[in-house]
Amino acid sequence: MKANVKEYLVYYIYVFFKFLFTFLPKALVKQILILCAKLAFRFNKEHKHIAKVNLDLAFENTKSDDEKNSIIYESYKSLLFNMFEFVENQVLSKEEILLKANIINASYVEDAIKKGKKIIFFTAHYGGWEIALPHTALKFGTLAVVNRKMNNPLIQDMYKKARNRNNIIMLDKKTAAKGMLKALKQNNHVAVVIDQHIKVGEEIEFFGKKVMATDSTSRLALKFDAVLVPLFCEMNDFRDYTIKIEKPIDVATYEFKTDNKIKELTQIQNNIIENQIKHKPEQWFWQHKRFKHLYNKLYKVNT
Repeated sequence: MKANVKEYLVYYIYVFFKFLFTFLPKALVKQILILCAKLAFRFNKEHKHIAKVNLDLAFENTKSDDEKNSIIYESYKSLLFNMFEFVENQVLSKEEILLKANIINASYVEDAIKKGKKIIFFTAHYGGWEIALPHTALKFGTLAVVNRKMNNPLIQDMYKKARNRNNIIMLDKKTAAKGMLKALKQNNHVAVVIDQHIKVGEEIEFFGKKVMATDSTSRLALKFDAVLVPLFCEMNDFRDYTIKIEKPIDVATYEFKTDNKIKELTQIQNNIIENQIKHKPEQWFWQHKRFKHLYNKLYKVNT
């Protein structure tokens, strides 16, 4: 697909900032990103409102408005730091990417690989999600990642090339099912970010509210007797991360409590994500409409 004039303009602006952020002192870059986060918190009323609705639904009155506002600001900062990771990881070597993060419980994945198990990572827009996937792919092997194609074809092409050099196969969200099946059959790993609203899936509970969640990871795990591996990347500071791998769910040995295995597995995965968010709520991306299934009207901004 050919790019239009506007898309070329956006692309060249992006390339300029990519060049700028690559060569500026990192301490200065950090301060610029923090300033951008403060501006977004102050002026981005629509997404700030979405985040506040989500926090009200998730924590109700257990957190004050000041605490919620602090979480929203930190969430913006986390987003800006991730945008930088997206840019910088395109030019870093494998060794430089691996140095950015410490990893906890790598043995869970290494043991699964030794046993010849199919591996499906599930994660969230949490902490340093833009470092989590390339780091995991470079450490454990080729990773097929489900992702929505970017609107700008020039930036999408750049993004795809950067992912490829970091052992990542990009799967378009619209045809992800076939791509994930192919990846697992070829003994590659799969990773899916499962924390967003989806129209078709399983109705589960999240923070005590009914939401829709993707069941793709559950279905794939049951089909291949795979292990579901929880993966989170906590942000310690700018360009400093800790990747946490939690105990995998091996569907071949897991003792199901209900007859609906798909729904049960989907609920378990979202429970794990919920617990991680509660641990450090400021690191989750609160600005998407996670509770849209039953609470969509709350997201409308009164004008």
